[in-house]
Parts: sequence; C-alpha cells; structure tokens
Amino acid sequence: MSKIWRNIVACTQEEVKATFRELYASVDFGAYIAPQDYFVSYIFKTEEELSKAKETGLLQKINDCHKKLLHEKEYPGEGIKDCTFASQEDCDKEWNGNWYHYYK
Repeated sequence: MSKIWRNIVACTQEEVKATFRELYASVDFGAYIAPQDYFVSYIFKTEEELSKAKETGLLQKINDCHKKLLHEKEYPGEGIKDCTFASQEDCDKEWNGNWYHYYK
C-alpha cells in the first residue's frame, strides 16, 4: 500500500506546484512508512518570497489546496494535515542545501 500513498503524495505535490507557480520546489519525508507520519514542505526560492506569501495569504491557499487534493485522491485521513513552508535560500545558508538536516 505504501507505493500507492507515495504516488498520491507525489501527484499532489506536482499539482500544487503547477497551480502555484510561485513555488520553487517541494520536499516530503515519511510518506512511504505510514501516512500519519509524513509531511510535505513547499519551498520558495527566497526568504523574501516566503514572507510575502505569508503576508498575502498565499500560504493558506497552498495549504488548503494541498489538503483538498490529498482528500480527493483518497489519501488516508490520518495523514492529511497542514503542509509546511521554507525557502531554498534559508536551507542553503543554514544547511548547505541539505533538506534532511534542515528538518531534522
């Protein structure tokens, strides 16, 4: 079943990024083990872009879209939760671009 969950998460991330062109990338951790333990983070290129998205309500729109798509794709309910946000700029500065260490 984990392959199905992985595909749902991957498809959801791609749809969200296609819908919100402001996004630079996305990362996810844990989706392959158990749906309740996964999370997705959508990445903006700069801290300034991330801050602007927060101020304008864009982060909430992205989060709502993310959760809606997971629900529509029948991802297990216990795994549907808020996504997180970060900037590539911050990860590069603090962790030399290593997202695993960034979220550890």
